[in-house]
Amino acid sequence: MARRSQFTVNAEAIQGNEGATVTFKALKVREIREYLADPVRRDRDVVQEHVLDWVGIVDDAGKPLPSPADDPEVVGELYMHEVQAMAALMYQGPDGDSAKN
Repeated sequence: MARRSQFTVNAEAIQGNEGATVTFKALKVREIREYLADPVRRDRDVVQEHVLDWVGIVDDAGKPLPSPADDPEVVGELYMHEVQAMAALMYQGPDGDSAKN
């Protein structure tokens, strides 16, 4: 079986949008250690670095936001609770409750 270096999760809970998904680059143990050791890094930074794509994530007007892979600064347009919810899904990994693959 091949290692899963990316995974997609059901992300409807982030904004309440039916069918929303987020695809993440999987976190390595080294990355988590670095993240926890650096008090300056935040969930926003880790999300920005590990989201490969998303579907159904929108701005206040309901328009789809570009993927952070295409526009890393777009994460700044999310509300903090949305970033925290996205980070929680990412930390669950490919075997979490919301995993789609």
